[in-house]
Amino acid sequence: MTHRNWILTGVLLFCLLCAAPVTAITVKHIDITVAENGDAYITGDYSMNWMEQMVVYPAGLSIVTVSPPKSATIHSISPSSVQVTVNKLAKVRHTNTSTTYITPAFSGTDATKELDKFWFANMVNLDLAPGTLTLRFPDGATVEDTDLTGIPSFTHTVAAPQT
Repeated sequence: MTHRNWILTGVLLFCLLCAAPVTAITVKHIDITVAENGDAYITGDYSMNWMEQMVVYPAGLSIVTVSPPKSATIHSISPSSVQVTVNKLAKVRHTNTSTTYITPAFSGTDATKELDKFWFANMVNLDLAPGTLTLRFPDGATVEDTDLTGIPSFTHTVAAPQT
């Protein structure tokens, strides 16, 4: 192959990679288990294409290992799932007769704002639409939601045990 062909091939490959469309990390399912103290164990399942697995995943992994979030503990992270504990995700209110758990509202815009903090943000979109949510409370009550583009705040009250 001549030098001219190598240069042309290199330019074409560069253009292909630079002109690649913005990709989407597609969220499949989020499972949140709220503990009695308001902490939450969260498992998120998602899919990434080859570009995200080659660029975004390693970058994100290095960010969370070098400076992990203060209010969370990351148990595992892979190109298809994450497991994390978030401290005090739910507000807990105790009275003499009950305990009430209040989870925060969450929108796709919130997630995008968090993603925008990173250098690779312009390479990906976060696609929450096809995802589902399972929210579990300490007494075993479960909430299912199929619209992750705007998750409302959930309030769940557990009656105090009768003695």
